[in-house]
Amino acid sequence: MSAVRLFGTTFQNPILLAAGTAGFGRELDHVIDLDLLGGIVTKAVTPEPRQGHAPLRVAEFRGGMLNAVGLANPGVARVAEHELPWLAQRLQRARILVNVAGATVTDYVRVIERLTPLEAIAAFETAWKNRTMAVTGIQVR
Repeated sequence: MSAVRLFGTTFQNPILLAAGTAGFGRELDHVIDLDLLGGIVTKAVTPEPRQGHAPLRVAEFRGGMLNAVGLANPGVARVAEHELPWLAQRLQRARILVNVAGATVTDYVRVIERLTPLEAIAAFETAWKNRTMAVTGIQVR
Protein backbone atom coordinates (compact mmCIF):
# COMPACT_ATOMS: atom_id res chain seq x y z
CA MET A 1 0.00 0.00 0.00
CA SER A 2 1.09 3.53 -0.67
CA ALA A 3 2.04 6.07 1.92
CA VAL A 4 -0.45 8.84 2.66
CA ARG A 5 0.32 12.41 3.68
CA LEU A 6 -2.32 14.15 5.75
CA PHE A 7 -2.04 17.46 7.61
CA GLY A 8 1.73 17.43 7.38
CA THR A 9 2.13 13.87 8.66
CA THR A 10 3.10 10.91 6.51
CA PHE A 11 1.46 7.58 7.28
CA GLN A 12 3.01 4.44 5.78
CA ASN A 13 -0.50 3.39 4.66
CA PRO A 14 -4.07 4.63 5.14
CA ILE A 15 -5.05 1.97 7.71
CA LEU A 16 -5.65 3.44 11.17
CA LEU A 17 -7.33 1.72 14.10
CA ALA A 18 -10.25 3.89 15.18
CA ALA A 19 -10.31 5.56 18.59
CA GLY A 20 -10.57 3.10 21.42
CA THR A 21 -10.67 -0.07 19.32
CA ALA A 22 -7.27 -1.14 20.65
CA GLY A 23 -7.10 0.83 23.90
CA PHE A 24 -3.49 2.00 24.06
CA GLY A 25 -2.22 -0.91 21.95
CA ARG A 26 -1.59 -3.51 24.63
CA GLU A 27 -4.84 -5.30 23.85
CA LEU A 28 -3.63 -6.20 20.35
CA ASP A 29 0.11 -6.38 20.92
CA HIS A 30 0.32 -10.15 20.47
CA VAL A 31 -2.56 -10.37 18.00
CA ILE A 32 -1.32 -8.16 15.16
CA ASP A 33 1.87 -6.30 14.36
CA LEU A 34 0.80 -2.76 15.27
CA ASP A 35 3.76 -1.35 13.37
CA LEU A 36 2.26 -2.55 10.07
CA LEU A 37 -0.62 -0.08 10.51
CA GLY A 38 -0.64 3.48 9.29
CA GLY A 39 -1.45 4.43 12.85
CA ILE A 40 -3.42 3.80 15.99
CA VAL A 41 -5.87 6.24 17.54
CA THR A 42 -5.83 5.70 21.30
CA LYS A 43 -8.85 5.41 23.49
CA ALA A 44 -10.05 8.72 24.92
CA VAL A 45 -7.79 10.51 27.40
CA THR A 46 -9.28 12.86 30.01
CA PRO A 47 -7.52 15.02 32.62
CA GLU A 48 -8.48 12.69 35.48
CA PRO A 49 -8.99 8.91 35.54
CA ARG A 50 -12.50 7.75 34.64
CA GLN A 51 -14.14 4.43 35.50
CA GLY A 52 -16.68 4.76 32.70
CA HIS A 53 -20.22 3.46 32.79
CA ALA A 54 -21.21 0.35 34.67
CA PRO A 55 -21.94 -2.74 32.55
CA LEU A 56 -23.81 -3.38 30.35
CA ARG A 57 -21.99 -1.03 28.00
CA VAL A 58 -22.98 -2.54 24.66
CA ALA A 59 -26.39 -3.41 23.25
CA GLU A 60 -26.80 -5.35 20.02
CA PHE A 61 -29.78 -4.90 17.75
CA ARG A 62 -30.70 -6.05 14.26
CA GLY A 63 -29.06 -3.05 12.61
CA GLY A 64 -25.79 -3.17 14.57
CA MET A 65 -24.90 -2.12 18.07
CA LEU A 66 -24.97 0.81 20.44
CA ASN A 67 -22.36 1.49 23.07
CA ALA A 68 -22.00 3.77 26.04
CA VAL A 69 -18.58 3.03 27.49
CA GLY A 70 -18.30 6.30 29.40
CA LEU A 71 -14.73 7.09 28.28
CA ALA A 72 -13.03 4.86 30.85
CA ASN A 73 -9.32 5.71 30.94
CA PRO A 74 -6.45 6.04 33.42
CA GLY A 75 -6.16 9.85 33.10
CA VAL A 76 -3.57 11.98 31.34
CA ALA A 77 -0.79 11.58 33.91
CA ARG A 78 -0.76 7.78 33.67
CA VAL A 79 -1.17 7.89 29.90
CA ALA A 80 1.82 10.25 29.59
CA GLU A 81 4.02 8.29 31.97
CA HIS A 82 3.03 4.71 31.21
CA GLU A 83 0.76 4.04 28.22
CA LEU A 84 2.24 6.26 25.52
CA PRO A 85 5.90 5.47 26.26
CA TRP A 86 5.03 1.75 26.03
CA LEU A 87 3.25 2.25 22.71
CA ALA A 88 5.99 4.49 21.29
CA GLN A 89 8.56 1.83 22.15
CA ARG A 90 6.59 -0.74 20.10
CA LEU A 91 6.18 1.43 17.01
CA GLN A 92 8.86 2.47 14.55
CA ARG A 93 6.71 3.35 11.52
CA ALA A 94 3.06 3.47 12.61
CA ARG A 95 1.86 6.82 13.94
CA ILE A 96 0.21 7.54 17.29
CA LEU A 97 -2.87 9.74 17.38
CA VAL A 98 -4.36 10.52 20.79
CA ASN A 99 -8.11 10.86 21.26
CA VAL A 100 -8.83 13.64 23.76
CA ALA A 101 -12.08 14.04 25.71
CA GLY A 102 -13.43 16.20 28.48
CA ALA A 103 -16.39 18.01 29.94
CA THR A 104 -15.07 21.53 29.29
CA VAL A 105 -12.75 23.26 26.87
CA THR A 106 -10.27 23.56 29.77
CA ASP A 107 -10.20 19.76 30.03
CA TYR A 108 -9.14 19.46 26.40
CA VAL A 109 -6.46 22.12 26.85
CA ARG A 110 -5.08 20.37 29.96
CA VAL A 111 -4.73 17.03 28.19
CA ILE A 112 -3.20 18.45 25.01
CA GLU A 113 -0.77 20.69 26.92
CA ARG A 114 0.37 17.73 29.04
CA LEU A 115 0.88 15.43 26.04
CA THR A 116 2.27 17.87 23.46
CA PRO A 117 5.90 17.44 24.66
CA LEU A 118 5.76 13.71 23.84
CA GLU A 119 7.46 13.47 20.45
CA ALA A 120 5.84 10.15 19.55
CA ILE A 121 2.41 11.77 19.12
CA ALA A 122 1.62 12.62 15.49
CA ALA A 123 -1.75 14.26 16.13
CA PHE A 124 -4.67 14.75 18.50
CA GLU A 125 -8.28 13.80 17.80
CA THR A 126 -10.90 15.55 19.89
CA ALA A 127 -14.05 13.74 20.99
CA TRP A 128 -16.74 16.40 21.33
CA LYS A 129 -19.86 14.92 22.85
CA ASN A 130 -23.29 16.51 23.05
CA ARG A 131 -22.86 17.06 26.81
CA THR A 132 -19.59 18.92 26.27
CA MET A 133 -21.17 21.14 23.65
CA ALA A 134 -24.12 21.90 25.91
CA VAL A 135 -21.89 22.77 28.89
CA THR A 136 -19.50 24.94 26.88
CA GLY A 137 -22.05 26.50 24.58
CA ILE A 138 -20.16 25.28 21.50
CA GLN A 139 -22.33 24.97 18.44
CA VAL A 140 -21.50 22.64 15.57
CA ARG A 141 -23.04 23.29 12.19
